[in-house]
Amino acid sequence: MSVTAAVWWASLAAFLIVLVLIGLQLARIARELVRIERRLSGYAGLPIVAALARAESSGARIEAAVAQVQPLEARARTAVEVIKRGPLPREIVVAYVRVRAEIAAFRAVAPRRRG
Repeated sequence: MSVTAAVWWASLAAFLIVLVLIGLQLARIARELVRIERRLSGYAGLPIVAALARAESSGARIEAAVAQVQPLEARARTAVEVIKRGPLPREIVVAYVRVRAEIAAFRAVAPRRRG
């Protein structure tokens, strides 16, 4: 066997060893990924994860409520200005009394269901 052939065989053996080691590392990585996936799916059932999801939806509701504050503030300022101008006109008082009576009559006919 010549020196060149021995170098080629040694290089081929080293290359095959490196390929085997790479394959072993890939197999180890795959096992670790499966283990991490199982652990993460186990974490999904924890109560804290459900609480975080509820907190996220609550945060979205709070953001929506905060976004609606400005129009409500403008309506409140308008109402305060109307109140400052003086007493309500008689037509508004009569309409309020009529609506209140109709609501009371409706509640008497159709009581609320509890449940």
